[in-house]
Amino acid sequence: MQTESARALATDPRNVQALAQEIASTPAGDDPDEALCALLTMTLDQARMAREGGQRFGKRCLDAVSHHLVDLSRKGAVTVGGNIAITRCYVRAGLPVPAGLAPDEQAILQETASLPPGDETNPEAAFAKISESLLNDVGDDPSILHQAFAEILPGIPPDARFLLCKVAAANPDTRFEQLACAWLLDTSEQVRSGALEGLTDRLAAGRLSPQALGRLAVLRSWIVDDPVRQRVDALIRNAIRSGISQDRDTPPSHRIVGCVSSPIDGAGAQSLAIALQKGRARAIAMVLLKQGFGVKDAYVVPCANAAEQRGLLQQISALGGEGDVSLDYIQAALSFALAEGRKNAVYPAPGLADVAEICALTSLRPTQDASVQAMLSAYDPENALASLDPEERETLVAASEDWPPSYPMIANWIEDNDDIFDGTETTSTARAHALWTWLETRRDFWASIIARTALLLKDQGDPEAPSFAMTARAISQGDPLRRIPVMAAIIDQTLEARLAASFTIDEDMPDGADEDIMALLMNLMAPPPQPTRRPPGSKPARKGARRKPK
Repeated sequence: MQTESARALATDPRNVQALAQEIASTPAGDDPDEALCALLTMTLDQARMAREGGQRFGKRCLDAVSHHLVDLSRKGAVTVGGNIAITRCYVRAGLPVPAGLAPDEQAILQETASLPPGDETNPEAAFAKISESLLNDVGDDPSILHQAFAEILPGIPPDARFLLCKVAAANPDTRFEQLACAWLLDTSEQVRSGALEGLTDRLAAGRLSPQALGRLAVLRSWIVDDPVRQRVDALIRNAIRSGISQDRDTPPSHRIVGCVSSPIDGAGAQSLAIALQKGRARAIAMVLLKQGFGVKDAYVVPCANAAEQRGLLQQISALGGEGDVSLDYIQAALSFALAEGRKNAVYPAPGLADVAEICALTSLRPTQDASVQAMLSAYDPENALASLDPEERETLVAASEDWPPSYPMIANWIEDNDDIFDGTETTSTARAHALWTWLETRRDFWASIIARTALLLKDQGDPEAPSFAMTARAISQGDPLRRIPVMAAIIDQTLEARLAASFTIDEDMPDGADEDIMALLMNLMAPPPQPTRRPPGSKPARKGARRKPK
């Protein structure tokens, strides 16, 4: 209900602007309202996903809120505390912070570092205070330290951001060494450059460890920008010349006890999970892949016990029945995703460095090619599909008509883009024609989703895997789409979804309706009431007899 409510709110930019303004104007010394921040984060997240799917309301919402916040900042109506809170909301929603939302450098550093008013602040002094506070909060987990900095850095002016990252990367504490390596995958040029400078200083001071050298050797191939990758290569060469050698004999820190995958949905999203155990401690390494973006998110989450670990794994594979996969499949899927990210100049999530290290994925590299043909070659290295006669191929493609009952995820294989029906008549025939025309431009997208599914099903030993592979081949090679049953299913499901979404709220709503909607959303975000505790020795009230339902 919260997700659907946030999505509905995203369709009304005025209310989202008001919500953002309330947070941005948080008075100095006050903490921002956590419920408001949670609601804004969810709304921005829904708008982001809508924009990625080609739905215009997502872009309208994000543009309106961004412009409004920049205008407020220009007028001096964004407080330092409000800026920090807004930055956190954007980061948690997976969005870049609006470029114009830049407060005074000294003010933001003073507030972030909790320095007394009037102190002569500088980035080094501010960093010392920030790091002292963060280190006390995060314990020994570098990934939590990374997340804490991720919610601070985008709200700091670029020059100070570069210097803070440089000073952090050179800090003697070993947790900052891992943090600096992860920063090499950050979307901010200032963060990447600061981390590289700091690692260079770390090497000069004799503090670069063999573990860091090993991590750099793995992630260098994930780096999108050639100049940055060349600087990392120079750093690796200098480290080797200085006598540091990568320790290749270090045993894995955790034992892998299982791997699962979700099915691949209609947006090309797929969740991978690796179950880990170290003594009695358990954790799960999570990776989210998304078509067009590569590795969208990656992190390691601890589990309280084996039951919680099993429960999380079951949730991931719930829509696909049997979700168990091999570690080899995980690595292959990640390699294709990394290649797709490089092709589209999108950095993988920095947390992938933590996942690769804890799972000992030392050979994880992007493939040379992320095309449909490359995936089909990986599926069928002997090229057996091409040797089938035309009737056998046609039979395998025709079998896609029977996929939906056995593979529930196909029910959400739809097209969301608002451009599909521009200038189209409202008749069902005209809409279907427009959709078939649109799908001709989306052959590579759907062939890729189906080819990825074929690789997944092959690893799971599913007998229908050849049908998926052959269907992907037919789509990519230009076979008529109307003769491919699963494409007709995508047409029908898209039209049904459009019809269901055609209901719009009356624009002539009575006065006060906006306030009522906001009140409902805030109630949805509120935590559930806690049960009242009885005094010791008291007896529970007698319950009345249960009534029969009418």
